[in-house]
Amino acid sequence: MAGADTQLQALRALHAVTKRVHASLDLTQTLDAVACGVVEVAGFGLACVNLAESNGDYTAVAVAGSDELRRELLGYRGSAATWAELFRRSERWGNLYFVDHRTGVPEGLYTWVPDIEETDDPALWHPMDCLFAPLMAPSGEWVGVLSVDLPEGLRKPGAEQLEILALFAEHAAIAIQHARLHSELERSRAEAHHAATHDCLTGLANRTLLKSRTDAIERQPGRQAAVLVIDLDGFKKINDAAGHEAGDEVLRVIAGRLRHHLPGHEVIARTGGDEFVAVLTGADLSATIGGTAERLRAAIAEPVRGATGLHRVGASVGWAIGETGDDIEALAVRADHAMYRQKRRAGPPGPRSAGGRRSPRWAQPSTPPAG
Repeated sequence: MAGADTQLQALRALHAVTKRVHASLDLTQTLDAVACGVVEVAGFGLACVNLAESNGDYTAVAVAGSDELRRELLGYRGSAATWAELFRRSERWGNLYFVDHRTGVPEGLYTWVPDIEETDDPALWHPMDCLFAPLMAPSGEWVGVLSVDLPEGLRKPGAEQLEILALFAEHAAIAIQHARLHSELERSRAEAHHAATHDCLTGLANRTLLKSRTDAIERQPGRQAAVLVIDLDGFKKINDAAGHEAGDEVLRVIAGRLRHHLPGHEVIARTGGDEFVAVLTGADLSATIGGTAERLRAAIAEPVRGATGLHRVGASVGWAIGETGDDIEALAVRADHAMYRQKRRAGPPGPRSAGGRRSPRWAQPSTPPAG
């Protein structure tokens, strides 16, 4: 009857772990549940889950048995080489690995040694004995190791106890795989979202993200809002003379300078080939926006030194100021017109602007003013 009760408790604990695996995506919490279940149900005084790292090392990420053991073992990392040597010395107990105290663990691999009496009785547990359960993915890859100590009654575990331990190891492996798949899915989603909302060359926001951010700004009145439209001068000459690789290098450097001079939560977007838009919010932008534009012009005018040589571009910057509850698109139109007037004052229009300039904004193009 006692054996049946133990099996029932083990099934309940495994069921709880299974539910946690499917309900929780927190790997640490799930592996803590595995380690606690091994201690409470499988009959071991210590359980430690060691997670495989990308370089083959193993790190202790979940420990059950006592607070002292958690403090001592949690976070410990053992090298792949020492773990490989450990398993080379071990005996196979079905799917488990047992290291007899007479064989010993390899130097360099820390193992906790319980304060129990040494014995030569082959049926009893020696303080230097070690028992491990590999955590294996369906592919056969080792994703971790479940190590245990202090079996119940300080006797070497029997077949039933070993079977329960192996079952817990299988659930721990499932938990690790589940968490990894979720992490990969989240990473893929994040990468796809970033690609859909950012310029692939400069990493700045694209028109889609710019529109989303400005819509949010319009719903939060109470501050000033400013739109800066920045258009590079002389950029086409770099593409024509040095090639598109040089042009791409210049655009990446300019994007970095914009980030540096517009830190914080400002929205900075690349909206065209050599066109950028920045949306700023603050308490008194009217007093600072002119200086900000001058700093941007000066920063952009600095030479660009890179793998393709030394290049120089200038910038025409126009701006408009309103309130955060205003139509930001309308501000962008005003800033675009201001930038266009500045470009016309700076010199004769280039080939691109001779027939009307394409709008750098996220909305439909507007016709530049006659003067």
